[in-house]
Amino acid sequence: MRRIFWTLGMAVVGLFLGLKGQGVQFEVREVFTPTIWAAAIGYGFGSIFDQRRPGRALVIYWAATLALVAAFFGPLLRIASFPVQEALAGMIGALVGELIGTIHLRFARRRSDALGSGASA
Repeated sequence: MRRIFWTLGMAVVGLFLGLKGQGVQFEVREVFTPTIWAAAIGYGFGSIFDQRRPGRALVIYWAATLALVAAFFGPLLRIASFPVQEALAGMIGALVGELIGTIHLRFARRRSDALGSGASA
């Protein structure tokens, strides 16, 4: 259920970003691209926080979501070519997401092992 809320909420944010950038002439592509991009980020975060039993997919969700988020920060990289900026930012985001996902998965498994072993304080 959280996945749906995250996806719809971020899609609305993307829609507003797309509409804000519009001038006199309305272009559908310039509205739907940020909407779909933000919805994909929302789906990723919703998938991360909606898992009851974390598996290896958690690492993939983190990597893909942070790669999409990092694309927003691509112009901060001082490289002359815009496609190279975006690709490099996406790769950095994916690597950071993989690291965070691996750490998250280890802590989640450690916590579920402690809860499932019957150990009580």
